[in-house]
Amino acid sequence: MKTWLLCSLLTLVFWSAWSPMINYSTQALGNPIRVLVFEAAGFLIVLLPLPLLMSFETATPSARAETIAFGAGLLAALGTLAIIYAFKYGGSPEIVVPLISLSPALTVLWMWLFFGARLNVMQGVGVSLAIVAAFIIVRYSP
Repeated sequence: MKTWLLCSLLTLVFWSAWSPMINYSTQALGNPIRVLVFEAAGFLIVLLPLPLLMSFETATPSARAETIAFGAGLLAALGTLAIIYAFKYGGSPEIVVPLISLSPALTVLWMWLFFGARLNVMQGVGVSLAIVAAFIIVRYSP
C-alpha cells in the first residue's frame, strides 16, 4: 500500500471517530470552550514529543509557507470551535457531519483560487454534485 493512501485512510478513521466524540463531549459538558481546551490538551500529547522524534530543518526554508501553516492551524482550531457550537445549538451529528464533510468541494475552490489547481470535467461534475448534496442535506434536515 502506498504511504499516502495509508495516511489518508488513517485520517478517515481518526476523523470519523473524532466527530461523535466532539458531539458527545459537547452534550455532556455543555461548555464549548471546555471541550476545545480538552481537545487541545489531546493535541498537545501528540505535538510535544515531535521535536524529540524528528528534525524541523527543511530543504527550502520559507517564511510564507510557515505563515500559511500557522494560518492552517488557526483555521483548524476555529473550525473545531464552530462544530462544537453547531452541536451545542442542536445540530445532530447525522446532519452536521455530512454537511461539513462536503468541505472537499470548497477545498477545490480554494486550491483553484489561491494555488492554481486545475480540474478536469469529471472532477468539476463531482464538486458540483457535492454542492447540490449540501443543499439537499440542509433543506431536508429536521
